[in-house]
Amino acid sequence: MANVAGPFGALQWGTVNGGTPNFAQSGSRTQSFKISSGYGTAIGFGDLVTLVSGSNPTGYINRWVATDGSATYQVAGVFYGCAYLSTGQKKWVWNNWWPGSDATGDVTAYVCADPNAIFQIQANSGPIDQTYLGLTADVVMGTVNTTTGQSAMSLATPSATNPQYLPFKVIGCITEPPGVNGNDVTTAYNNVLVAFNNQIFKSLLTIHS
Repeated sequence: MANVAGPFGALQWGTVNGGTPNFAQSGSRTQSFKISSGYGTAIGFGDLVTLVSGSNPTGYINRWVATDGSATYQVAGVFYGCAYLSTGQKKWVWNNWWPGSDATGDVTAYVCADPNAIFQIQANSGPIDQTYLGLTADVVMGTVNTTTGQSAMSLATPSATNPQYLPFKVIGCITEPPGVNGNDVTTAYNNVLVAFNNQIFKSLLTIHS
C-alpha cells in the first residue's frame, strides 16, 4: 500500500545499545535547555533544536532551520516539551510545544540530547530505502500543528555533500508491521530510522562560534 504524507517530527525509537526511549522529563539522558521568553518562533513536539550562536553566544535554543548545518550550527537535540510561567494564566504550565509567546521569564525546554538515540522520522519524498544507509540528511521543518503541538518535520533526501554538517544519518528503514502507513519502503513518505550526526555531544566540531 502506498504511503501517505503525514510527517510527525522525530520520535525516539530507541538507542544504539538497544535501550528504550528516554525522552521523559526525568529521563537520565534528557537535557534541560532554555528558550528565551522573547523567542517568537513555535517549536513543535519532535522538532530539532539548535543552540543560539554568534559573536556572543547566549546558550539558548532555537528551532532548527533547514540548511543551518555548519561548523557553528549543530543540533542540540529533539524537543519534547517545555515548562514556563504563563503570562496569560498566571501560573506555571507544562506544554508539549512552545507556542512562541505567553512566557514570563525564560522557558525550560526538555530535549532528547542523547548522542546514542535513534529516531523514527517520515521521508519528505523518497522513498528512502536501503541504498541510502550510511548517508547523512537534512530535514524539512514544516509547520507546527497549533492544535496538537506536533512537529511536521520530515527527512530530506540524504546527500553525500558536506556530510559532517547534516543533522541526521540514515541507519535503517521501518517495514514492519506491513500495511501501516509509512512502512512501504517502495513508495514515497516511508518511515526511516536515523541517528544524530552533527550534534553537540557527538560531533568534534565546535558547538558555536
